[in-house]
Amino acid sequence: MKKYYILLLLISSIISCKEEPTKSSIAKDPMTYLMETNANLVLNNPVINSVTIGVYVDGKTFNGYFGEIDKGKGNKPDDNSIFEIASVSKTFAGIIAAHAVLDGIITLNDDIRKYLDGSYPNLEYQGRSIQIRDLLTHTSGIRRDLSPLLARVFKTDVTKDEKEAIKNYTRKNLFKELKNFKLDTIPGVRYQYSPLVGSEILAVILEKVYQKTYDQLINEFILNKAGMTNTKFKIEGDVINGYRDEGAQTEAVVIPMTGAGGGLKSTIPDLQKYIQFLLDDSNPAIKEMQRFLYADEEEDEDYGYFWRINNPGFLHNGGTGGSTNWLIVLPQYKLGFTVFFNTNGDTSGDLINDIAGSLYRDLAIYPKKNPSYLIEKEIKKGIQNGIQFYQKLKKEEGTDFYFNNGAALNKIAYGLMREDKNADAIEIFKYIVSEFPNEYNPYDSLGEGYFMDKQYDLALLNYKRSLELNPENDNAERMIKHINSVKN
Repeated sequence: MKKYYILLLLISSIISCKEEPTKSSIAKDPMTYLMETNANLVLNNPVINSVTIGVYVDGKTFNGYFGEIDKGKGNKPDDNSIFEIASVSKTFAGIIAAHAVLDGIITLNDDIRKYLDGSYPNLEYQGRSIQIRDLLTHTSGIRRDLSPLLARVFKTDVTKDEKEAIKNYTRKNLFKELKNFKLDTIPGVRYQYSPLVGSEILAVILEKVYQKTYDQLINEFILNKAGMTNTKFKIEGDVINGYRDEGAQTEAVVIPMTGAGGGLKSTIPDLQKYIQFLLDDSNPAIKEMQRFLYADEEEDEDYGYFWRINNPGFLHNGGTGGSTNWLIVLPQYKLGFTVFFNTNGDTSGDLINDIAGSLYRDLAIYPKKNPSYLIEKEIKKGIQNGIQFYQKLKKEEGTDFYFNNGAALNKIAYGLMREDKNADAIEIFKYIVSEFPNEYNPYDSLGEGYFMDKQYDLALLNYKRSLELNPENDNAERMIKHINSVKN
């Protein structure tokens, strides 16, 4: 599981919801229930101003706008709100690059110097030059510190003078600094995120091979085809106000040059059109952009053309000083979604990952509803109370809610373990085993519960049962060895 989804196992370990389960909340249509339950959980954290969710699923669109842009003003985002999509802008460059590869005018293994004016002997290390695939996967070795000024673009304490200098920063400045850059790592080996430079160099290459401006290319290959009339680098109207977690209002980020690395602005309806465009499996470029190019083994992440590719989908996130977002596409389910906060900081960063993972999970079972939100509220009153509620909900609303496995209860139990309530978690894990006695995962979870409670014999017993039911359960095999070493 990717690092961004490890955080997603339990929203309630960070936040809690005060609303009691009611017949009205149970009776809501699946998408309203899905959006409201996820948004309300996040909005209980005081640092979050607004939550915006846009879903495209099997030809239909659903929008959800929650909270306030500016606290106390009652101004919700809406279909006309303009958002900075930040680094999600890079995915557009990835699509154009995929077209160029399919058109045969570039190859992934091309030395980028082939397309740059002038000589750059410094852009190779130990005989390995920077290739186009390296720009697409952030493995070029070009670090953030190539340009001290560009390194300030996303800083919250950027000064007025720095903003003016950034605004006037040109490609001439970029290539002057590129000539003086000292490459100190073999390209293609190590992931080092490049917020602006890598994608800007790629934009230069794409302009050169197509003999068109980057603005023309993005319109020709994506915006016009997708019908995205409200997605631009320069757009009429202001982007919605952004805030730091501490409450300070921020200004919109100034992105110089083409803006390929993070300069696009868009609306939720337009991003839903983008998702529909990305789900077109008849488009060869969409298939090409998902091609595996690089594995970051340290973070267990795979990359295609700027996208993180993660079966069963592909995804990218973005953020500015006062906003953060995800865009996730799941072709297997014929759906995708985007979610935005108009806040940023450590807490907002954690919570956007949480809600993205929760939406991912809930949409995978749509139109069934995830019962964990309702059950968790009842479990706070006592474990047996929560289990009784689970049984009642399953009996009375089982056709509307997803009870095909123990995931709903499992999620809650892991949250309890994070709160050091191992005994309570074990009671829930035991109940899941009784519900699904022939599945391996409940035994694996129960084994972990006992292990965390230092009941090693019982942990060993359950891990062994899990391995019997699924001989390919590497975790159980590893834990059995570990427990035996602990006991000895």
